[in-house]
Amino acid sequence: MKQSHLKALIQWGLGILLICFVLYLGDISQISRLPEIHWGYVFALFLSSLFFTLSHNFRWKAIVDRTSAAKKGNFFSLLQNLINSYALGILIPLELSLLGLRSHHLKRFQNIPMTVAIFSVLLDRFLDFIIFAVMALPSFLLITGTTSIFQSFLILVLLLAGQVLLILWKKGETFHFLLSLYRALLERWLARVAFFRNRMKAGNKEMEGSYYFDTASVFRITSWSLIKYIILSLRFYFTGQALGIPFSWAQGFFFIPFIQLAGLINITPAGLGVTEMSTYGALFLMGVPKSQILIFVVGQRVLRFATSMILFALSHLFYLVQSRRERVKGLNGSDQCTVD
Repeated sequence: MKQSHLKALIQWGLGILLICFVLYLGDISQISRLPEIHWGYVFALFLSSLFFTLSHNFRWKAIVDRTSAAKKGNFFSLLQNLINSYALGILIPLELSLLGLRSHHLKRFQNIPMTVAIFSVLLDRFLDFIIFAVMALPSFLLITGTTSIFQSFLILVLLLAGQVLLILWKKGETFHFLLSLYRALLERWLARVAFFRNRMKAGNKEMEGSYYFDTASVFRITSWSLIKYIILSLRFYFTGQALGIPFSWAQGFFFIPFIQLAGLINITPAGLGVTEMSTYGALFLMGVPKSQILIFVVGQRVLRFATSMILFALSHLFYLVQSRRERVKGLNGSDQCTVD
């Protein structure tokens, strides 16, 4: 058996094992009694998933445009690729699909050097870590009962104000530190992988001087990170409401970092088992009844899969319609030239 196949089997096996452990912890009898689905909130969940993807794409495009200023990214092409990456993340670890598929797309279809492409994706993912790191302190204080929700919001505002001051101080140099870190550590590590090493050599010279982040672009990119996080918290809240599990949006807002930081251990396809375990722990700390936690955990996986597949189908339908329209327009143009 090939090593890649063995690794995939181990990942799926570990994910299934973790799922079984969650079922053991929860009240499995609740799954047989399907909850009443609130379809209005299901639609709100779909919309939040759509806007979550759009906000992510706006941020990624802003990064791509700045890391390779001479080659502007096509918004809809990047969006479709981002949706494809999330869909592929159902079968393989999400971090791998988001890095591999998107960097390959930028190299092949956007004609952007692989080194630049990889950096744009890594910076995009690192910005998620930054927003969760900012949320870590107020979330921890709330979870431990040290502060109230209002006090946690106040601490968050102060932390965000500190981030604004940092950007004003560093200006266009804010992201340059990340590039230095990338070139010193990450690029050296990625060069050990043949797939990346062979594609990065040609782009090393082009990387020099091809990026530029002014103060306005730094603010714009970090703002999209915050918007993306707010929409993520709404998606979490709408999932609970759709399944009839009551908790406030503010609770979800501060407990999501607990789930997401655990989700950074993406060693299973689509975080299978890891997401369920961290979600179970977050809901338990939120005071959600044990009988309802398992419903949320299973329902979230089903609803997330459904929305991802719908977005995947709609993006490809949009691409087909757009391609056909451009083809018809091209034929009409050529016919007009013939008549002239």
